[in-house]
Amino acid sequence: MRYLKLYRLFIVQSFIKMVTYRINFFMVFITNLSFFSVQLLFMQLIYSNVDSLAGWTKYEMFFYIGTFNIIDSLWVFGPFFNLMHIPGMIRSGSLDYYITKPVNSQFLISLRNADMGSIISALAGVGMIAFAIIQGGLEITFASSLLYIVSILHALLIQYSVYFIFTCLSFWLVKADFVDSIHGILCYFSTRPLDIYKGVIRFVLTYILPYGLALTVASKSAIKAIQFHEYIIFLVISWAIFGVSIIVWKFSLKHYSSASS
Repeated sequence: MRYLKLYRLFIVQSFIKMVTYRINFFMVFITNLSFFSVQLLFMQLIYSNVDSLAGWTKYEMFFYIGTFNIIDSLWVFGPFFNLMHIPGMIRSGSLDYYITKPVNSQFLISLRNADMGSIISALAGVGMIAFAIIQGGLEITFASSLLYIVSILHALLIQYSVYFIFTCLSFWLVKADFVDSIHGILCYFSTRPLDIYKGVIRFVLTYILPYGLALTVASKSAIKAIQFHEYIIFLVISWAIFGVSIIVWKFSLKHYSSASS
């Protein structure tokens, strides 16, 4: 309960910053919306020539893209920009300010700021999902809706944990620019359901860097049949990677020497 109140305070402070620096709000919104629009146009072009892609119909794919947009927007709203600043904080020594506070340092370093513009982008994803359901006649039950919400939260957990673990390499490396590159590649491949991939790519996106698993299971849980064991694997992997992120963070702090000392 304490952390919920604290996070609420972070959001209020971020809203005040957004009002002060409105240009940042619109830049994030335009960037996310542009990426979202390109994906839709690309899929519209593909489905003008085929009826389905790896078992996904046009409107099921639109639902998937809408889900991707929601998860990506919530990711940017929450930890993304916070984690991007960790390497610089390590080099400058400003990390000391956060790890000496009487609160969980991983929580504080990950969620201290919120990007309010991403909420508007998430609403675009919700609109696409509504469009896909109505136009495609997709059936959504109350149970599948709950499962869908749980799946989105766990997909965010996977995305956060993987990125956070890579970011912790900044404690030993002078530069960690490759983290954003890896994240970008994973996001690119995850704009399509896992079902269209085979071999090594599918294995990596499922078990090693499971962005693809997260997005695919989240969408399937609402509109397609999903195997019970597949969903359990998804949940186990989510919490296992999050557990690893906690261990990596604690290990990293033990080997951290402040730049200001």
